[in-house]
Amino acid sequence: MLDPWLIPVRLALYAALALGFGLPAFMLHALGNDADAAITRRLFRLTAVAAVVGIVASGFALWMMARDMASSSDPGATWDTARVLLMETAVGTTWVIRVVLLALVAGIATLRVAPERVRIAALAAIGAVALATLAWAGHGAMSEGDMAWLHLGADIIHLLAAGVWVGTLVALVLIAREASIAADTFPAQLLSRAAGGFARLGSVVVAALLVSGTINYLLIVGPSVSELVDTLYGRILLAKLAVFTGMLALAAANRFRLAPALEFALQTGNTLRAVAALKRSLWLETALIFGVLVLVAGLGMLDPGA
Repeated sequence: MLDPWLIPVRLALYAALALGFGLPAFMLHALGNDADAAITRRLFRLTAVAAVVGIVASGFALWMMARDMASSSDPGATWDTARVLLMETAVGTTWVIRVVLLALVAGIATLRVAPERVRIAALAAIGAVALATLAWAGHGAMSEGDMAWLHLGADIIHLLAAGVWVGTLVALVLIAREASIAADTFPAQLLSRAAGGFARLGSVVVAALLVSGTINYLLIVGPSVSELVDTLYGRILLAKLAVFTGMLALAAANRFRLAPALEFALQTGNTLRAVAALKRSLWLETALIFGVLVLVAGLGMLDPGA
């Protein structure tokens, strides 16, 4: 039986990798050269913290997986199994790649080794590859033959789209908090511009999640609807879809009501109520997306047919 503590470890790993890619992706597409320096520094620091958390969580996940496979609490037996995993399996290879990439992310985000835009672009590219390595540790690696590449590709697209959403929401929450306490309207202007920019990108993200999620469902569970209600995996998947629907409703409210309201408020100079409303919605949407990550952490431990 798998260790239940593996769920919070997997949650920390998923969240860290999503932020390690999603935050620099947000900075790349939403922050221009006139972005607030304090907010940019905060996002760099959060990216570095996410990378460190990802390294630690990767270590715990590997150890717990090896201990489960060894069926022993003996550290020596667990270490021998972990060494086999690292040296002789695709999971181990991608684990090493992930840890090395996360170390690079932490270094680039912390040290000013290049111009800011170059660092952001490098963080987004490296973070994307690090996040994609999760595909080899999940159900995306269960297919064989030609279907294997389709499954892995769909899994990677799903991971990257989710990473963009997670990183953008966390960044918008930070900016909304700054806008709610700032004496001037610049943070509110940045929030309005960033929220509007993500509204357009969000359509692409949602489409990528729906298409890749459908492919994954067909390859893992199949077209049978009964699998959704007769198995624990299916019921958790239904819960995930329900939470995702709530996220879509909030995202639609942000795009068509709250973001335009903030843009109008900026013209009148009274932004407090509009910022507060958008901030509440962003917090709720962020809570829901981390709820999805909790469910995904559990799904990855289950046999879909059990």
